[in-house]
Amino acid sequence: MPGRLADRTAIVTGAAQGIGYAIAERFAEEGARVVVADVQAEAAREAAASLAAVEACPDALAVECDVTSREDTRHLAERVVETFGGVDVLVNNAGVATHGGFLDLDPEDWDRIVDVNLTGVYNCSAAVVPAMIGGGDDAGDAADSGGNVVNVSSMAGRNISYHAAANYTASKWGVIGLTKHMAWDLGEHGVRVTAVCPGSTLTPLTEQSTEPEERAATSRKIPLDRWADPGDIADGALYLASEEADYVTGTVLEIDGGKQLGVRNEI
Repeated sequence: MPGRLADRTAIVTGAAQGIGYAIAERFAEEGARVVVADVQAEAAREAAASLAAVEACPDALAVECDVTSREDTRHLAERVVETFGGVDVLVNNAGVATHGGFLDLDPEDWDRIVDVNLTGVYNCSAAVVPAMIGGGDDAGDAADSGGNVVNVSSMAGRNISYHAAANYTASKWGVIGLTKHMAWDLGEHGVRVTAVCPGSTLTPLTEQSTEPEERAATSRKIPLDRWADPGDIADGALYLASEEADYVTGTVLEIDGGKQLGVRNEI
């Protein structure tokens, strides 16, 4: 039985590790040709090699790409079209986080986070979406291709995050706004644009940077009583990228175990 992304080419940025790798792996398992785009060149090559070994994956390609560089993102789009003939799915996952109060921010901190998390989404989308639209002879053909963009925001883009700095929060709110406006503008070209908002997710990086007691305290505030696994986020991205979501655009999918409902009463 063909996978849900069979015959599709998918670019995942920041896919060398964490949530990005989990998304790339899930897409590979569903038959996609996967492009690992990451600023860490060697890690990207290692990730692509692992994905190429997935039985259902027809091919995997690593491309070194700094999403803050428009030259890099143009090269990414060109390389993928040259290698696979087109692109069907773009997952804008690359992101960085920072901590601290508003008064502790300096302009360099602001620029770095916003450049990666928000401008990076614009840069990649501006480079790749024309290739999606250009996949058909006209707009109707493009609509048949099912091209779509999945942006990775955060629950910090829905609520103020007390664990992250203001620049991170602002960038992730911006991703949601950009998602909705892109969905409005690109629908006529047959391109769907959606977003996922991960809550507390236990990636290797968060596991290294938090203590078990801290993670346990966070879990007690989540109705489902656990952190998300990167695979939970990958499942949401897969749904949005698949034909099952062909009538879904402009939607923001919250994947947080219900934490946005409020702190669970422990009395």
